[in-house]
Amino acid sequence: MDLDLTRDLVEEVLRTALALEDVIASLLEDLPDGAFAGEDNGLVLLEMVVGSVHPAVVATGARDTRTATALVAAIRERVLADLRTAAVLARERERATTKKS
Repeated sequence: MDLDLTRDLVEEVLRTALALEDVIASLLEDLPDGAFAGEDNGLVLLEMVVGSVHPAVVATGARDTRTATALVAAIRERVLADLRTAAVLARERERATTKKS
């Protein structure tokens, strides 16, 4: 498969994640405690995001939404696994270099 397609996917996932993180963090910071009468501000904002996304999910359909969810989860797991592997290899390389010195 073309790497450009993968790059497009990764860039879109990152843009979306960063934008959502930015807006949610900003709102959480600006909202006073108890802004939503006895409810957790974070949970209320999460429900607002769910409400915003819901029409796209309905339009996409359950099967494709589950596939997209699985793909996003697989992206996360693959990246984290590769980063863990890279960290282990870097530590091993550092130990080997230190032993030679």
